[in-house]
Amino acid sequence: MIIMPIISLDSPEVHYLQERDWRLAHLINHIGSMEYAKPESAFHCLAHSIIEQMLSMKAATTIEQRIIAVCNDDLCPSSILRTSKDELRNCGVSKRKAHYLHALAEYASNEDLEVLSELTDEDVRLTLMRIPGIGKWTCDMFLLFYLDRSDVLPIEDGAFRQAFRWLYGASVDNEDVRRVVCSLWKPYSSIAARYLYRALNSGITKSGSANKLFVV
Repeated sequence: MIIMPIISLDSPEVHYLQERDWRLAHLINHIGSMEYAKPESAFHCLAHSIIEQMLSMKAATTIEQRIIAVCNDDLCPSSILRTSKDELRNCGVSKRKAHYLHALAEYASNEDLEVLSELTDEDVRLTLMRIPGIGKWTCDMFLLFYLDRSDVLPIEDGAFRQAFRWLYGASVDNEDVRRVVCSLWKPYSSIAARYLYRALNSGITKSGSANKLFVV
């Protein structure tokens, strides 16, 4: 069953962000309350992130759908381990990613990934980064999109950086920019990130300058 949480405009967290960051407040008001889908399982979320590394969302989705088909519509550790690395490569992943998917499946066959929800953000990172192919970016995606942690700032993600530059006219890679802007979001950076992702994925960022949002 797909879980669809909702970020409501009436929530204290959204009011907090709107009061502290006027640019983000305009974007939030433009988008409104926001429903989003949560991945079906911890394994699926991590496998998706491995597939998506260094790829566009469209390309990653196509490859993932091929892998799911090869796995008889059941993307789980056992189905990945039954699928040879060559079969995975035929779906479009690199040799290295095929190895990473098998390493993840082997780990998940012996350890319950769902218990990660009981750990702190830092301990989740330390645990996951022992698995080949999982680094800071994948951990950020897992903490944000699966564990739904409240204060994740995914500065290594290209989509997030693109949307941030559109809204603020500056790079989030700049430490001073993060100090001035992103510090305003704590401890709800994840909600800010979700609104930036939604702006990008819904095509708002393609409609022209973000300044249009600020015209009353």
